[in-house]
Amino acid sequence: MDIDDILKEFEESSTKRFQASTSNICQDLMTASMNERMAPELLPYKSSLMNSILTHISNQQQYLLDSHEYGEMNSANGVISSDFKLQLMIIETDVERLSYVVRLYLRTRLSKINKFTIFYINKSNKDDEGEALLSAEEKEYIHQYYSLLTSLYNNCFLKKLPQILTYLDDNSGGQNMIVAPDIDQFVFVKCISETSILLHLEDDELELVKNGVYVVKYSLIKRYLDIGDLILI
Repeated sequence: MDIDDILKEFEESSTKRFQASTSNICQDLMTASMNERMAPELLPYKSSLMNSILTHISNQQQYLLDSHEYGEMNSANGVISSDFKLQLMIIETDVERLSYVVRLYLRTRLSKINKFTIFYINKSNKDDEGEALLSAEEKEYIHQYYSLLTSLYNNCFLKKLPQILTYLDDNSGGQNMIVAPDIDQFVFVKCISETSILLHLEDDELELVKNGVYVVKYSLIKRYLDIGDLILI
C-alpha cells in the first residue's frame, strides 16, 4: 500500500466517522434543552443523554486533535485535500454547537435551582424523586448555595430579628415562605404522539393530534411530557 492509498483510507474513515456521529442524541439534546427552558419547573436530569453527549464531544475533540496533527505532518507535501479540511471545519462547528446547547441546558437548570432552592432541597431529600431530579453535581451545588444564602441573610438582617422569624422555610400563619414553581402556567406544546391525546379541561375536553400546536396549562400535560408524547416549544 503506497502513501496515496494510506491517505485515501484515512480520509474515507474520517468521513464515515463524521457521518456516523450520533444524530439521534444530538436531537434529543435539543429537545431536552427546549423542554427545560419552557417548563416552569425543573425537569428530571437527563443523566444517560448527558453522558452520551459529553462522550461524543470528547471523542470528536480527540479526533480533531489527531486530524490536525495528521494535517500538519502532511500539509507540506500537498496531499491534504480541501474536502478533508472542510470536513474538519464542519466537525469543529458541530462540537461548538453541541457545547453551547449543553451549557444552555445546564445554565437553565441552575437558574431554576437558584430561584426555587428550598423547594428543590426538600424534594431532593426524597430518594425516589431526588435521585432522578438532580445530578450529583447539582445536589452538591444546591446545598452549598443554600448554605451561602442562609449565611448571607443571617449576617445582613436575620440575626436582628426574633428567632421565630428567621426560618426561611416557615409556613406558619397561612403564609408559605418556600417559593415553588407555578405548574398551572400556560405553555406552548407540540404533540408528537402517533395516537391522539385527550385532555380533560374544567368545562370541556381538548384532543391533541400529531403535529398539532396548543396552549395549555403545564399541569395538564406534564405526564405526557415525561413520557415523550409532547414537547414544549
